[in-house]
Amino acid sequence: MAKITFYWKPRCATCRQVKKFLEDRGHDLDCRDLDDYPPPRSLLETHIDAKNVKAYLNTRSNAYREHGLKDDPPTKKGAIELMMRDPNLIKRPVAVCGKLAVFGNDPELLKELGE
Repeated sequence: MAKITFYWKPRCATCRQVKKFLEDRGHDLDCRDLDDYPPPRSLLETHIDAKNVKAYLNTRSNAYREHGLKDDPPTKKGAIELMMRDPNLIKRPVAVCGKLAVFGNDPELLKELGE
């Protein structure tokens, strides 16, 4: 199986759950702490859907509330700018393998990684 680049926060319960899910399926993970090694801008630009930016934002983060993103959602470009400044705004975890990137816990999409 191909190696999966896995952007996560080790203390995040959802991240730990997805990590276990992928490891149980036999995947080899290259784990990168979001605080120290956030995804590159190019990854965000390639995978974020401009029509559904909210699906890629961590709506539970303090930064999401502080920026008032619920009432004033950003454009794709604006969201990426905010994510580059504050990786806590990125929905996590982010699992990347080849041309597929999965943001958050989506078991059906996660099953497609490395196939």
